[in-house]
Amino acid sequence: MNIEWQDSYCIDNDRIDAQHRQLFAQANAVFEMNGQAGQRLAIMQLYAHIRTHFADEEALMREVKFPEYMSHRQLHNDMLARMNAISASIGRKHATDEEVRSFMTEWLLGHIAQEDAKIAAYVRQLTC
Repeated sequence: MNIEWQDSYCIDNDRIDAQHRQLFAQANAVFEMNGQAGQRLAIMQLYAHIRTHFADEEALMREVKFPEYMSHRQLHNDMLARMNAISASIGRKHATDEEVRSFMTEWLLGHIAQEDAKIAAYVRQLTC
């Protein structure tokens, strides 16, 4: 089962929205990988993309003076730490496919649809 992108996840920033779409594609690649080595490689590639995405998203938040910047940045740091832990767990053969899928789904759907939506609402408020 893949995670489907929906246009309702857009935050109306072309760069960030394109990165979000790519995150969905890369998360689905993790789900489709068989075997520890393949899954770990897919997670490492996803991790690299996430780091770039978080840097860009944090730059946007600073640019627009998003009032929840520090707490949102902490969410990003927490997510990176969790990804590191999952990657290590896969390496030790302790992570199950369901744990990986649950984490990715929670993060992608929860973070983008809820937390990143707050950035979009704030930016829309500025332009009204």
